[in-house]
Amino acid sequence: MRQVKSWGLPLLVLGGGGYTIKNVSRCWAYETAVCLDQEDHIDKRIPQNDYYEYYGPDYNLLFAEKPDEKNLNSKDYLDFIQTKCLMNLKALEMAPNVGTRDYVVRDFFNED
Repeated sequence: MRQVKSWGLPLLVLGGGGYTIKNVSRCWAYETAVCLDQEDHIDKRIPQNDYYEYYGPDYNLLFAEKPDEKNLNSKDYLDFIQTKCLMNLKALEMAPNVGTRDYVVRDFFNED
């Protein structure tokens, strides 16, 4: 998420699939915090709730890192995905009567 945010483009974050059901809320709680630059400010303990037993045995938002596990998403791969997404967006047919324009990052963040 940090890598994608670093591109400085408007961002729409959507869910995916393949998650273990008991971890999907953990994932999205943390990713939402990352999107809002609040990951260092959230409580990492799962609060008491109707499904508390699903989060055992540690009852924490994050899992301990596994030393043998590494992120296999290289910068080149992520850049490739970014390019493909932007090409797909550019190829979309716009809806009638909806104004569009090409955004430049500075246009999006400046108010003038």
